[in-house]
Amino acid sequence: MMAKMGFKGGSLGKKTEDGESSGKSEPIQISMKEDRGGIGLDNEKKRKLREAFEERDAKSVKVDPDEYRERVRAEREDARLEVQLHAAQRTAERLDDEKAGKDAAEPTSSSEEAEASDSKPRPTSSRPLKSFPVVYRGLVRHREEKERDRRMRYDLEQSLSRLPTYESGDEDDDDKKALGKKQTVYATADDLDEVDEELDEFNALDPGTRLGRLVMYLRETHWYCFWCKMAYPDAEMDGCPGLTEEDHD
Repeated sequence: MMAKMGFKGGSLGKKTEDGESSGKSEPIQISMKEDRGGIGLDNEKKRKLREAFEERDAKSVKVDPDEYRERVRAEREDARLEVQLHAAQRTAERLDDEKAGKDAAEPTSSSEEAEASDSKPRPTSSRPLKSFPVVYRGLVRHREEKERDRRMRYDLEQSLSRLPTYESGDEDDDDKKALGKKQTVYATADDLDEVDEELDEFNALDPGTRLGRLVMYLRETHWYCFWCKMAYPDAEMDGCPGLTEEDHD
């Protein structure tokens, strides 16, 4: 009867020129909601989530490959200069000690021997830190703080590991020290915990500037070229190619 009324089997919708229907061949599936949200709530959530991602992407700074490579190169160069700066500070301190007659080490022109002399234990001095040149004062300060903390930690461990013992009146100071009953008093710099504005200003400079000041200090004070790794007989320093590392390439 439906065929007599003009119905033809197949999908719904208007026929195209080639006789095929553009409609769906399957019925619309029923989607059951499991919450109390409105019909358009899911679409609204998706829209807000999409806008949030778009806003985040807009705020995020896109990394330029050239800029990234330049930043990595600058960081590596600063790290290399810091190593050279530390070596120059050790050299300046060693030469000052030799000049003052406080260090009995033989003079050397190699950085390896300078590093070896730096690794030797140095007695903690009560000399004020501000009496050291600012170009290597930070090196002395760091060593003093490290040594003080190490000794305080050692004394604490010793005091915790010892039980109360009988104090004999026959024991002298040497006996008490040998038995670990006498605590050693260490002398540190009087101004170790004080604020040093001059040192803070020096440390705020970039590594290249600090290294340049150290190189000039060595040349003017000791006629020593950090790049040549040798001292010259006079202030003229004849034979030295120049002030910078590039001059010695």
